[in-house]
Amino acid sequence: MKINLKQVWQEEKKRLILAALFLIAGLLLGISLGNYVDIDPKTYYNPQYPEWYTLAFNNIVTGLIIAASGILLSIPTIMFLLFNGIMIGFVSVLASSFSSVETILAGLLPHGILEIPALLIAGAIGLKPLVWAARFIKLKQRVNWKQEGTRITLLLAIMTTLLIGASFIEAYVTPHIMEWTR
Repeated sequence: MKINLKQVWQEEKKRLILAALFLIAGLLLGISLGNYVDIDPKTYYNPQYPEWYTLAFNNIVTGLIIAASGILLSIPTIMFLLFNGIMIGFVSVLASSFSSVETILAGLLPHGILEIPALLIAGAIGLKPLVWAARFIKLKQRVNWKQEGTRITLLLAIMTTLLIGASFIEAYVTPHIMEWTR
């Protein structure tokens, strides 16, 4: 079966957007929570610079969990996307009390440019079972498992590649960029 990337993109676009909306909703909730929590962020600030392969392993496992948890009608996938958004928003607000906006962006953007799309791809995969169930209930449409398996394999390969790239950037580039902004 030949894979047409343009066709896969067209098929996944709505789920990627939906995954992004859940992540953004979590981000906004995290920002709101960060503004109401009264804690000393420096108490919890413990910068660590693990090796790229540790970051890659942790991120790939997280991506696989987000994608695979969709088997439970996508509810855990939605919760993971919301939680990741909450963490990004919450930590950003806490960091803003002792770091500049430039430093926070320097800490998030370099690797986030690859990591966030990978997270959205994992989310799109995890949202698939909900769509399959809805199509079956509404249209009695069965899943073409061969086609879906091929697409999911392609998406997982893209997700993994993005996360490995993000891990290199997070380990070797982000710390230097953050130092330049301090």
